[in-house]
Formats: sequence, structure tokens, C-alpha cells
Amino acid sequence: MRREPWWISGLHIDTAGSYSYDGQLTAEQFSTACGHVGRNDAPKLLHDLWLAGAVDLSAYPGAVAEVWSLCEFPADAIDVWVDLFTEAGYTHNTAPAERPAHPVTVYRGCHPERRFGMSWTADHEQARWFAARNLGGGVGNVYKVTAQPGWLLAYIGDKVRGESEYVIDPAHLSDSVVART
Repeated sequence: MRREPWWISGLHIDTAGSYSYDGQLTAEQFSTACGHVGRNDAPKLLHDLWLAGAVDLSAYPGAVAEVWSLCEFPADAIDVWVDLFTEAGYTHNTAPAERPAHPVTVYRGCHPERRFGMSWTADHEQARWFAARNLGGGVGNVYKVTAQPGWLLAYIGDKVRGESEYVIDPAHLSDSVVART
């Protein structure tokens, strides 16, 4: 086990790269720990500490959306994210909330091979912006889906990330429901 001197007291990482904590973290301590390990390691920190019982997602459900919003490419481990969001329950701007009562039309700007991803927006123009970004694979397309309430894992709005993002369980996405606009 090792720890960096700037980390919150009680936080460790083993030789396999798994994080652990001595005890249970409060919401404030968890946010501090995320800052200490860095935004792109925060998802691994959340997952490891959740599995170890050091982070109680029922007590701090906003942690999942918070960490999702921090990292650059959050959807690299889709199954893990779906588990985390499911455990936390639906959140709206990181607060526990009821899912929308009706389907929500959302858009995704991306390359065709990424059209079944988890990040969607209610803002068509925002999706066009994402589609127009050239991240080495050329310009993408805008896709549209009418997401059923049960597909929605979280809403992360303007006050959190500056976007109107819905996180969707990709298990419900297929060519029969996702259309190019």
C-alpha cells in the first residue's frame, strides 16, 4: 500500500492500482479525495471505494454524477457506470429526484460507432457542436432518440456542467430507436 503525501488522510492505493480508505468517507471527504487523485482517476476512486464500502451511494447519490462530470472520457467503462448510476438512483443536478414522467427527446453528436453512448443532450445545437468537433476521426453526425423514463440514469444540467445532459443506460439503445437527424 502506498499513499501520496497530499492525499486525504486514510486514502491508499495498492500495487494493483486499487484505492482503499480507512473507514467511511463523508460527501465532503470524497470530493476532497477526488481532487487529490485528479479528475480522470476519480471514476476508479469512486468505483473502488464503493465496492469496498467506503462510499455509501445511498447517502451521497450525487457522487456519481459529480464524478461523471469531472472526467474527460467518462464512458470508458460503461458497465461500471451503469452499476454506479443504478445504485445511486436517478439524480437531477446531483440531487435525488423522480425520473421524468414522460419520454424525453435527446440528441448525441458523435461518430457513428459511438451513437449508442451514455451522454445525450436535450439541446440539439449542443449535439451539433459535439458532432462538429474533429477528434481525429473527422466530423460526426447528430443522432436522436426518444428516451423512455426508465432509460434515464441522471440529468446534469447547466448549473453543473454548462450543458443539458441526460445520462442514458445504453442497454436500451439500438438502431431501431436511435436515428440520425
